[in-house]
Amino acid sequence: MTGIPAIGLSSGTLPRADAAELARATLRYGGSGVDLRIGKGQNWDRDGVAEGLRAVAEAGAEVFFTGVGWRLGDPGLAPAEAAEAAGVPSRWPVKVFCVERPDLGLVAEQVSGAADAGFALWIETHAGGPAVDGLIDLAARTGAGVVLDVLGLREIGGADRHQLADLAPHVHAAQVKGVLRTPAGVRHRPLTPPDLEPVLTVLERGPLRSITVESRAGVPDSDLAVLAHVLVPNLTVEELNRCR
Repeated sequence: MTGIPAIGLSSGTLPRADAAELARATLRYGGSGVDLRIGKGQNWDRDGVAEGLRAVAEAGAEVFFTGVGWRLGDPGLAPAEAAEAAGVPSRWPVKVFCVERPDLGLVAEQVSGAADAGFALWIETHAGGPAVDGLIDLAARTGAGVVLDVLGLREIGGADRHQLADLAPHVHAAQVKGVLRTPAGVRHRPLTPPDLEPVLTVLERGPLRSITVESRAGVPDSDLAVLAHVLVPNLTVEELNRCR
């Protein structure tokens, strides 16, 4: 069996856990790795990014990508310099955001400058960023990758199957979560199979490197089990990881 993405947790799932605790929980729940948001006040990097990454590795978990709050298209952003200042490693892709209506020439310069410094930038679908058609064009023109965040996809207007098919070649990873919209705003809830439909549409066009769960409903174990079952219905999460 080939083409099964690695699965695991986003650091936003357990923001109070230190790096080793996050890694051990991910492995205990059946995942193989994590995505790590840098500089967001989460506990995994409380002793510094390098120390946190070392602890994740020593606990036996993979790092799928890191994430920062940069917005491509911001004229004041110089990714290589920003990465050095924040201690962002070049070993892993870096998840970033993008302004809603970017100057494609500027973004191309920023992506190229990051690449020259050894960084691969992946743009997350996120509130305040480009709608899907604009993101497809941006990725095609600049070479930036995409992280498909299912909540962020809704917040930029959603996408039909044709748009997701066009976006798919640029998508390297996905982040999934269960959310419920209420009059007070968005509330997290346990993951359900319908939450994964946009990701499955993208997977029809080719493999992803990883899918992580940002589970703030307090059930990361069952959320990972739902993800594994939807990907391969007849396998447990442990069996799925052994197939990779």
